[in-house]
Amino acid sequence: MRSKLAMLILAAAAVLSPAALRAQGLVAIQNYSADFRNEQPLSFSLSGNTGYDMLKYKAPSSQYGNIESWYAQLGAGTSYTHADQTTPYSFSLDGSVLEYVKGVPSYGNTFYNGRAIFNIEHRFSERLKMSNNFYLTYGTNPNTAFGYGATSALWNGQFLYGYNNFNVSYAWSPRFSTTTSYTIDGIDYQNAAVATSQDRYSHLFAQQIAYKISKQTSLTAEYRYRMTDYTKSPFQNYHSHYALGGVDHAWSENLSGSARAGAEFYQNAAVSKTRPYAEAAINYAVARQTQLRWFSMLGFNGAVFNGYTSSYGVNTGIQVDHQVTKRFSVTGGASYAHSVLSGGPLSDQRQDAVFLNAGIGYQLMDNVNLNANYSFSTQLSNNPSLEFNRNRVSIGATATF
Repeated sequence: MRSKLAMLILAAAAVLSPAALRAQGLVAIQNYSADFRNEQPLSFSLSGNTGYDMLKYKAPSSQYGNIESWYAQLGAGTSYTHADQTTPYSFSLDGSVLEYVKGVPSYGNTFYNGRAIFNIEHRFSERLKMSNNFYLTYGTNPNTAFGYGATSALWNGQFLYGYNNFNVSYAWSPRFSTTTSYTIDGIDYQNAAVATSQDRYSHLFAQQIAYKISKQTSLTAEYRYRMTDYTKSPFQNYHSHYALGGVDHAWSENLSGSARAGAEFYQNAAVSKTRPYAEAAINYAVARQTQLRWFSMLGFNGAVFNGYTSSYGVNTGIQVDHQVTKRFSVTGGASYAHSVLSGGPLSDQRQDAVFLNAGIGYQLMDNVNLNANYSFSTQLSNNPSLEFNRNRVSIGATATF
């Protein structure tokens, strides 16, 4: 198995709605509010795409098989955004069927994907605000990148991943505010062997204090507590305390950034460690024309398996979407993850994973969009059985009603 690469899904999630990006909670630095700036009427979509998937491991493995197959995917969805000033909300539902002509070794030919997103915010007053972000997906790992909330870059078959964040913010004065939040998320794999080491759920409690030193800049102090239980391997259970300080800054209405840094106090049944923890994010958006998202995180990721007691590393990624003309759009992204598993029966295990993606879209008609996408992923490790290269290409179309 590989270390947790969940942060890397931002590269894939760029094809989702802005609300979906925030919904997954993979970077705790996130803005807890969804994107309610634009009203979106109730819409329905039908999509289809076909392509070729080639995944090759650098060393023969009895557990993981290569993928070399054409595939086709058909899907449908619906979405809606109500941009009310007091209680805005949005939802999105979609599903698809993915068919591999030659199949995936040990997993078959047919796979199913579904996703449900619901975000709501309510302003009780100018000072008091509540919001809730919900995300649920059933799919295959990996899909367009390293998977939704998954801990591995390997093809591990169908899984169910869910996330919900509830938070309350209160402005005690024009400068001083607090935010209290609770997040629960979990993942469940269909494959029994994978489920034994990876099925888990987490509770994250956070208390943030913010002080505005100007209209554009706020200083923050934050405490977090995470508790993770592995449902089938309780010896892997762990918890972490976080003591963080940071800054939020808006250079303009379109460009903003956040950073947090401090210490993480990590403990499981075998070890107790204290390491630096840091995360940062930048968001740039100009209407619907250009969007850029960058994130980076340093800390423990909790992916403990094969006798190792901890996994520590850095994850970073950037995604850019740009509407070149009224009809033509481009997208691209790059993500990188480095981690070291330590405390195991063998020497420390190092893993470096890279994901690159690029795509183009063309608005053929008012409600029909054509697209083409390419992605490349690779992993290097001092364990040869975990090294692989993957190339995936696709062309497709989406019709919206």
